Amino acid sequence: MSASVLLGLLAATTVFWCVGLYNRLMRMRARGLDALGSVEKQLKSYTGLLNAQFPDEEGSYIPMEWAALVSSVKALDAQCKAARAAPLQADPLQTLAQTVDAIETAWTVLREAPADLAGPTMPEAMQKLWDEAALKVRTARGGFNQIVERYNQALDQFPASLVVAMMGFKEAGTL
Repeated sequence: MSASVLLGLLAATTVFWCVGLYNRLMRMRARGLDALGSVEKQLKSYTGLLNAQFPDEEGSYIPMEWAALVSSVKALDAQCKAARAAPLQADPLQTLAQTVDAIETAWTVLREAPADLAGPTMPEAMQKLWDEAALKVRTARGGFNQIVERYNQALDQFPASLVVAMMGFKEAGTL
């Protein structure tokens, strides 16, 4: 075999490998974006629960104990939009993760608040609904993080790590 034939076969193999790598990484990235959409959908349930408890009306009263939770949930929509605008980038996802953690912390504080003369701070039905929503959020968040970890591992594998930057792929952030 001549050198030109071997060089042609090597070039063809390299091109086909790069196309396969690109398609694989794009599928993994798309899976990550789908998982992020699932997380967002579950996070919107928090807004729905709060709107049912405190309808967004002019001059409506929100108890002081609920203020941290309500403000964190209100910030959630903006954080989701920022994460959607910069898909899988670390900074918006980190900010979203901090907001979700703040919601969970505020919920725990509110839930564990002692009852007063008017009764428990948290209605029992609301506790159950919120706990179910929180479980779904944690599950969706865990699934997203697993998908992103696989994607990041695929970017770091040799020989893919040699060409992924040229293809425009960057490591994804986690929630």
